[in-house]
Amino acid sequence: MASISIGLREQKKALTRATLEATALERFLAEGYEPVRLEDLCAECLVSTRTFFRYFTSKEDLVLGRLRSHLDLATELFARQPASGPLLVSLRAVITETVADYAADPDRELARLRLVTTTPVLDAALGRVFAGFERLVRRFAAERTKREKDARAPRLVAAATVAAFRVGLEMWVASEARRDLADLIIGSLDELTAGIRGVDA
Repeated sequence: MASISIGLREQKKALTRATLEATALERFLAEGYEPVRLEDLCAECLVSTRTFFRYFTSKEDLVLGRLRSHLDLATELFARQPASGPLLVSLRAVITETVADYAADPDRELARLRLVTTTPVLDAALGRVFAGFERLVRRFAAERTKREKDARAPRLVAAATVAAFRVGLEMWVASEARRDLADLIIGSLDELTAGIRGVDA
């Protein structure tokens, strides 16, 4: 019985979190990010502000927390990659697993990305997320190619990967999530791999 109670409790928490997130994204898109008050959002979801702060640290965290968590996931995924093997193979594997969350709920992620890219304060924060991902890729590329992380090659690999990620996301949003996000990002990366293949050599 205890395990059933724990399971139901976790389901309720997940539902509350999802409801807050979905309601907030809808209202932010309709009314603007800044005008929507936290108190009004909580009232609409029938939760207290105290309950809200059990799930999110702020309005910004509600929007960007999931994207920031992808950095933690990418860190784990890079650590799991084999010590040898083509750099591009590892990059493709990390990208594919990192973006799986988008496919799990495309409507939610489309709403999130549309909100972020039309709200300057959120777009700037997203830029910091990309900067974090670029640092991860640079460090991984340096380790894999046995170069200093500030050397040209790891920096170019990281910059190309982030550029491919950005373009892939833009194309995914433009397609209304009808295209595969991982394929779009990897396809963009493949168009930039002539120099990266030289790094693998």
